Amino acid sequence: MTATHTILFEPFGRRIQAEDGTTIFQAALNNGIQLRADCGEKGTCGKCRVVVDNPDHLSPRSDSEDRKLKKRDATHRLACQARIHGDLHVTVPEKLLLKNEVHGKTEIHGDFTLEPAVERRVLEAAELKIKDTCSQLDTIAQALGETPPLNVVSLDTLSVLSEDEAYAGPLTLTRHNRRGVTIAHKGAFPESLGVAFDIGTTTIAAYLCDLDSGKILTAKAAVNPQRRFGEDVISRIAAVSEDPAKLMPMSRLAATAMDDLIGHCLDSVQLSRENIDEITVVGNTTMQHIICGLNPRTLGLSPYLPMTRSSLSITAGDLGLNLPKGLPVYVFPVISGFLGGDILSACLGDLSHTRPETTLMIDIGTNGELMLCNGDELWATSCATGPALEGAQISCGMRASSGAISRVWDDGTTIGYETIGDAKPVGICGSGIIDALAALRRTGITQENGHFNPEAPGVTVDDKGLGKAYTLPDSDIQIHLKDVRQVQLAKSALFVGINSLIEKSGVKKVDRTILTGAFGAKFNWKNAMDIGMLPPRACEGEVISMENLAGSGAIMALMDHRHRRAIEEMAPTITFLDLASDPAFVMQFADATRFPSLD
Repeated sequence: MTATHTILFEPFGRRIQAEDGTTIFQAALNNGIQLRADCGEKGTCGKCRVVVDNPDHLSPRSDSEDRKLKKRDATHRLACQARIHGDLHVTVPEKLLLKNEVHGKTEIHGDFTLEPAVERRVLEAAELKIKDTCSQLDTIAQALGETPPLNVVSLDTLSVLSEDEAYAGPLTLTRHNRRGVTIAHKGAFPESLGVAFDIGTTTIAAYLCDLDSGKILTAKAAVNPQRRFGEDVISRIAAVSEDPAKLMPMSRLAATAMDDLIGHCLDSVQLSRENIDEITVVGNTTMQHIICGLNPRTLGLSPYLPMTRSSLSITAGDLGLNLPKGLPVYVFPVISGFLGGDILSACLGDLSHTRPETTLMIDIGTNGELMLCNGDELWATSCATGPALEGAQISCGMRASSGAISRVWDDGTTIGYETIGDAKPVGICGSGIIDALAALRRTGITQENGHFNPEAPGVTVDDKGLGKAYTLPDSDIQIHLKDVRQVQLAKSALFVGINSLIEKSGVKKVDRTILTGAFGAKFNWKNAMDIGMLPPRACEGEVISMENLAGSGAIMALMDHRHRRAIEEMAPTITFLDLASDPAFVMQFADATRFPSLD
């Protein structure tokens, strides 16, 4: 019998039991305690660092721990590497606590055209009286004004229709314009609702919509629980590639979060799951694959092909949602392995493809997705910006939650900042790191090559006199040289991607530049231009920040099925620019890692 040990987790105040040989991370996870895992338990990010009272009750430090913790004493361990062999008191440092706050993603307003793909009917007992010369389904077809036979999409729905009490009325039916009868409920539920989902790598947002009035009733968002497998899509692709058995748990995590959001939305408007008729889903290609239970392995292998580029018409039963199994779910088409339904949905949300002006769509998250709409010509590309721009892979990086430095400024000599919630600074998020590097450049603390000026105030130097880190005033938040390097790689990829897209398309002037995405709409674009992240030619026209465009597009497709056809017709006409196959990309990328001159 395997020995068990008692572990006290602080500051959670949780005492749990863990089997001998279990990692601290897995012991926490098995008991509902979430720790950071930006690297997907590889031991490379250091964000799962904990402090223990008795290091002798753990396995020896791994090579990964030696590299990440070499300057810390034996009480500091990486939770994903340290295996338990005795009772422990484990403390998670405040700055590494995983916070479930979500900022933004739910503020969508506007008028939407209304022509849903579904229609809800409440039939009374008199309409359901079975005639001797036809079947029960023929009776329902006649009541709906249709010519028999009636198409019923699932046995789940058919089983409701087979029960005698259903014909005592009232009976609520939902008919899809292409699939047939998808849902049946005994009783009267006249309100017809739909849910649009924007499934991001970091955040899942749900928008509950009234399909009778065309109004957004409420919206809720939550952190994507798949983060335990890594903060970026590459980590999650790698996790499934190494162990295909992780695919379904990863998919179920997202489905559970979707279910919870549906429940929260319905509770806030005092309606029930029986009122939901349809769901639309957008996300990057990896997220759409995983939620549908499709192995994303090929997205991590050249030539990075998706399983399918077409839209998917599936059901709530396919996703394992707590809804009628036949309830229709529409999943957006994708452009390529790293250009997903989210950029198409963002394009729809702005109606960029219908405008006479040239519009550049920049969706920045853990992956940079770019789309250029120039009349009838549509171009798109993706660039590996990496998770640095969302706070991951930065030593003091974190998501946008309380205590995150989100804005940094300077007056030419001194640097100031603000945190989310005006809380004590515990880290820095993506918008903050962009602002910080711009301020460091303007004050001369960093040089064009990214090195720190060793004589500048706040700079820590090594024994060779080289600047290795900068400490933000009145805090213990340090930006290290390797953090600057991570941002240089990310901003260079985006800079070259935008320039390449403009050059290859032959566009002379960009009239409108739209900044969107979980991170893209939040940063100061002028600071991004100052550090060489956005080329000046992309900012010559109007620059507009629109945070929730992918969500807007998902709502539009839910409210009006004609938008789906428009996107499906438009997607195959997009010219995809493969930067990896461009021989000039490597040289341009290297040049763009430098910061622009201050002159």
